[in-house]
Amino acid sequence: MNVRRTLVHILLALAALSSGFAASAAELPPNVLARNRWMDLTRADYEKALARVPESMRQEFATSPKRVQDVLNNLLVEKTLAAQAMAEGTRPPAFSASEDADSQHALATAEIQRIESDAGKSFDARKASFDAKAREIYELDRDQFRVPEEIRLSDIAVKIAGRGDDAALARAREARQRVVAGANFADVARQYSDDPVTAGKGGALPFVTAKALAPDYAKAAFALSRVGDISEPIKAPAAYHVVRLEERRPGRAQTFDEVRESIMQSLRERYIAEQRESRIRAVHEDPRLQVNQPAIEALVNPVDPRAFDPLPAATPSSVPRAAAPLAR
Repeated sequence: MNVRRTLVHILLALAALSSGFAASAAELPPNVLARNRWMDLTRADYEKALARVPESMRQEFATSPKRVQDVLNNLLVEKTLAAQAMAEGTRPPAFSASEDADSQHALATAEIQRIESDAGKSFDARKASFDAKAREIYELDRDQFRVPEEIRLSDIAVKIAGRGDDAALARAREARQRVVAGANFADVARQYSDDPVTAGKGGALPFVTAKALAPDYAKAAFALSRVGDISEPIKAPAAYHVVRLEERRPGRAQTFDEVRESIMQSLRERYIAEQRESRIRAVHEDPRLQVNQPAIEALVNPVDPRAFDPLPAATPSSVPRAAAPLAR
């Protein structure tokens, strides 16, 4: 798992939970944008983050209140988590106790991992209590736990590319006619099929559900009712197919015992996510969060409305004249 990508995804997603920092009447130093009991978020922090934006995009970036707000939300969460990690004794592998962005990010990532690990242990300790929830999920929607009908086919695939539609269809019909006349399907598949994976196996395919197939292919293949039935040529996006039904497995309802572990795993993942998101949400909802609103608003560069004024019409005197030819 890419931990950096995961943390960035979490921070960006949770930034939307807060339309802005909590209001505060307390005065803060001019260089401090926000303060909680764990850390100060400073203008220098913001400028370091802005410096990581490509230079060609910085001016446009700094004129967008939403982008500025997103950066500040992300910094607020990351710096708070990093400070909490230090207080909790959480340390990433090969940690270097510096205050640069990479070390701060490593600490925040380690704290997220600790929260997730603790949540997983908490779930496991209470696993018996979640078993009733798993059974409730199963009983309320048994259809989602059905095993769908499956079929096993042998297939001859005649590519359209390089032949054209008509020639590919004619070749598929020829292959089918040979099989219907009594030729061995596997031998015909080795001779006619353009599928490099299945041709050498005589066209044999594994069991498959209708959802795993292209719609037209699935409709024709699942319409075969008896083992040994051979389809007419089926047009798919890249080829014409002739298939023979080899075996059919009817759909069935799985028992609770068959699906218990998968439901429990889903519940465990959901529980861990809830604990992680609750912890990060608490950073935004901290009643002791102080905010320097004027300093934050000053980070957004105003756009000069004159930049959108139409250009003045060209006058004859302002139109460049063609250069006179050089004298010979």
